[in-house]
Amino acid sequence: MSAEEGAAPVDLLVVGCGAGGLSVALSFLEEAERSGRTPRVTLVERAPRAERGGATRWSWVNVTVDREGVVDAGVIERILASHTDVDEPYFRVIEQEGAATVAWLEDHGVQITHQRPPFAMANDYGAMVGGGASLVEAFCSRLEEIPGVEIRYDTEALQLLTDEDGRVDGVTARGPDGLTRRIAADAVVLATGGFEGSLEAVTRYVGPRAGRIRPVVPGLRFNTGDGLRMATELGAATAGQFDRLHVQLVDERTSKPDAGIFGIPFGVIVDGRGRRFVDEGSATPEALNAPLAWSVWRDHDATASFVFDARAARIPGWGFLNQSDIEPYRADTLAELAGLIGVPPNALEEEIARFNDAVVDGEFDPAVLDGKHTRGLEFDKTNWALPIAEAPFFAYPLATASTFSYGGIRIDLQGRVVTPRGTAIPGLYGAGVVTGVWYGEYPGAMSVLRTVTFARRTGSEIASAFSRTG
Repeated sequence: MSAEEGAAPVDLLVVGCGAGGLSVALSFLEEAERSGRTPRVTLVERAPRAERGGATRWSWVNVTVDREGVVDAGVIERILASHTDVDEPYFRVIEQEGAATVAWLEDHGVQITHQRPPFAMANDYGAMVGGGASLVEAFCSRLEEIPGVEIRYDTEALQLLTDEDGRVDGVTARGPDGLTRRIAADAVVLATGGFEGSLEAVTRYVGPRAGRIRPVVPGLRFNTGDGLRMATELGAATAGQFDRLHVQLVDERTSKPDAGIFGIPFGVIVDGRGRRFVDEGSATPEALNAPLAWSVWRDHDATASFVFDARAARIPGWGFLNQSDIEPYRADTLAELAGLIGVPPNALEEEIARFNDAVVDGEFDPAVLDGKHTRGLEFDKTNWALPIAEAPFFAYPLATASTFSYGGIRIDLQGRVVTPRGTAIPGLYGAGVVTGVWYGEYPGAMSVLRTVTFARRTGSEIASAFSRTG
C-alpha cells in the first residue's frame, strides 16, 4: 500500500456516486464558495463511469410531495407509528425541509412532475422526469465542470484511516490496476448504498433463502455493505431493521431492470398450489406491492403468480402498472394457464370459481378504493373484485426483488456518524441508504427525498468546518 506521492489531503472525500454522495459534494462546494477558497473534492465510485450512480441511476424516483412541494404529513405520521425505534427528529426534518429539497433539485436541472396515473394511490407524490439517471447525469456534469473536483471510477474503498487521536483522515482504496493507495482527506462521507447487493450479507442479516431474492436493478451489485463494514470497524452505531429489505414483485422471467408488476389489486395472486393467500384489494397498487413481495418470499417459498383476464387487461394504463418487457402468459382456459405457471389445473380452476362466485355486484373504479368486494371467502377481497371470467386468461410468474436494505449506520441530524452512546466520530459522515432509518414499513417515494434532504445538510455542515479552518 502506498500513499499518493506528494498529495495533500483533499478537503472532502465522498465514497459513492449515487444521490447521497453527489448531493453532499454539490452542497459542500456551493457552501464552500462563500469562503473565497477553492476546495478539493474527490469522489470514489466503485462502478465504471457508464454505470455510475448506483441504484439511483435505475430508479423511477418518486418523491412524496404535492404540487407545492409539501411533504404529505400523513406519510410522516405513518412512518412514526410503524415502530418504536423510528427516529422522529430525523423524519421531522424531512417534513420541514422536503419542499426546499425539491426546489434545490429543480434548481440543478432535475425536473419533478405531478402527472398522476389513472389509479388509486396511497400518497400524493411527484415523479422525477427521466428517473434517477437524470439526477446522476445532471449532478455529475455539474461536478465535472468545477475546478478541484475529481471522480475516480472503478475504485473501491477498503478501509477508513484515522490519525493518532481517532479522527478519520482518509481511506485506503483499490484502483482499477488492483493496487491499494491511501487517499488523505479532511472529511470522509460514506455514501456506499446498503448491503443488498451482497448475498453473504443478506443471508447473514435477513436469513436463509436469500438467494431467492434478486436485485431489482443491475446497480445493486455494487452495494455490498462496504460503508457499513468500514464504519462499524471504528465503533459506529447502527440503526434500522437489519432483518428486512425493501422489496417488490417483478416478472420472474425477465432480466429487465425494475420490471415491477403492480397490477395485482385488479386481479388475484396465487401460490404454487394455485391458492389465493391475501386480500389483493386491501391497498393501492404501490402500497400493496412491497409487503406482498415480502410475504411471497418469506411465507410462500418465493413462488406466486398474478392471474387476470381480458377485462382487466383492458384497464387504461395497464402497461404502466406492469413493467415487464415480456408479455404475460396467455391461455384460452384456466387449465391451460395453470400448466404455464406450474400449478395444478384443478386447483386453479376451483379457486377462481370460488372467487368468482363470491364477487358482490358493484361499480368497478380503479381510480378510487371502490368497495367492490367478495363475500364469504377465507381471504375476501375488499376492493376491485372483478370476476376472472373473460378469456383469454393471463398470468405473470412473480419473483421478489430487493431495492435496498433497511439497516445501516447511525447518523445525527448533521449527518455525522455516531457511536452507540451518540458521540460523533470526528471526520466521518454518512449519506443515503448506508444510513439506516427504516423499521417495519417503508411507505414508498421517500428514499431519494430523505437522502437528498440530509445530504444537503451534511454538505453544509462540512463546508462550515471548511470555512472556519480558512
